[in-house]
Amino acid sequence: MRGMKTSTIFSGSDIGKRLFALMLIVIIALTVDSQIGYIADFIPQQLSSNGGIAIFVALAVVFMITQHLILDYVNQSNKQTRQRAPHLHLLHRGVVVGQYVLAAVLAFVILQILLTQQYNVASLYITYTISYGLWIVTLALLTNAFISWYRLSSKNVMVLILALSMIAYVINGITGIATYFDMLTQQKPVVTSNDVAYFPEFSIESVGSQIGTASQIASTVAYILTWIGTVKMLYPYIKKLGKTKFWIIMGVAMVYYLISFPLFVLGYFTPSEDVDAMTNIFIFSLAGILSGIIFGTAFLSVAKTLRKDSVLRTHMIIAAYGFVLFYIAGSATAAQAAYPPYGIVSVSFTGLSCYLIYLGLYSSAVTVSQDTALRLSIRKSLTDQSKFLHSLGTAQMEQELQSTVLKIAKKHSDVLTDKTGVEASMTDSDIKEYMTMVLNEIHKS
Repeated sequence: MRGMKTSTIFSGSDIGKRLFALMLIVIIALTVDSQIGYIADFIPQQLSSNGGIAIFVALAVVFMITQHLILDYVNQSNKQTRQRAPHLHLLHRGVVVGQYVLAAVLAFVILQILLTQQYNVASLYITYTISYGLWIVTLALLTNAFISWYRLSSKNVMVLILALSMIAYVINGITGIATYFDMLTQQKPVVTSNDVAYFPEFSIESVGSQIGTASQIASTVAYILTWIGTVKMLYPYIKKLGKTKFWIIMGVAMVYYLISFPLFVLGYFTPSEDVDAMTNIFIFSLAGILSGIIFGTAFLSVAKTLRKDSVLRTHMIIAAYGFVLFYIAGSATAAQAAYPPYGIVSVSFTGLSCYLIYLGLYSSAVTVSQDTALRLSIRKSLTDQSKFLHSLGTAQMEQELQSTVLKIAKKHSDVLTDKTGVEASMTDSDIKEYMTMVLNEIHKS
């Protein structure tokens, strides 16, 4: 993969299809890895068999290849944004280094298993430290970016809601890593082929249980706030997508998540048999995955209604895949220390998924906000100058107005781009089309 260039993979007219195929492979691999990890204590012999180890190695190889391709795609599609925002360039380099260190740790674990039939739990500590460290740092930076834009965007409520959701995600990440470190302290330092995955049980009064509850609450708050912010962000494009389709997608995402949380997390469904327990585990773990997929579908659906050359389309697609991968990777665990350590591949994708959310969600929110501000500026300029309509010929007036307002709009757009590093999605053609629409409204009134 070292000599492979993204331009040879994501080139031509079918970039979207190739990216979709890549992400589909990742989603399937992470789902298989996370689900096996959840039930590892039920099937220890199958996991430690040659077949179980072969599947684990295959999933690890998929991780190493696909993360390389995703990073190259992001590098190619966000070059201009990173050039305008130096902190994004530094973040990109940090994520790249972190992901390749994770790949090296995973390769070392595989070598230990193949050569010595054991591995060190220290590898799991390193994986969680890097992955959740990237989660916390990336979303903390995203929080700061949203707050900074909120101050510049005339107190845009959508931006504030998204900023609050990122704060909740950061808290979720901090409490999550604390929970998993607590679990790892109760595992053997070296896990052998004879060991069985162990999920420690915490009493309600224990610190571990309280931290876990705080993590679940933070996760739920983050999801609800992100849902609200996403609705506000995508609402201007509801006509293109269709109101019925839009509300069905967003409604299902919210209802399914709110039903699954009290049913399985708060313990209203408590199985008594092992078979029922496995079913419960599957349903609970799939709830988060399906919520993420439905959530990502909203972004993808709106993105498909935009022009293929639109920067906003690219941003929304990245945000969509970021959320899908985040909810799969974020719901996985490797702290049960199975042999081999199923779940570690999914956990290793956590930081990268947060980086995709940063790039996609922030750029989408800022672009939508900038486009809204640009439209308001155009409408105000046209309205203010419409009083000259009767003193000039209509055709002459419209031509002069379009020329003047176009210059004002482009200047306004350039100012916003310099402040945020994110380009507005409205082209000269879009601006002229919007001006024509506003002028028609002025004529009618």
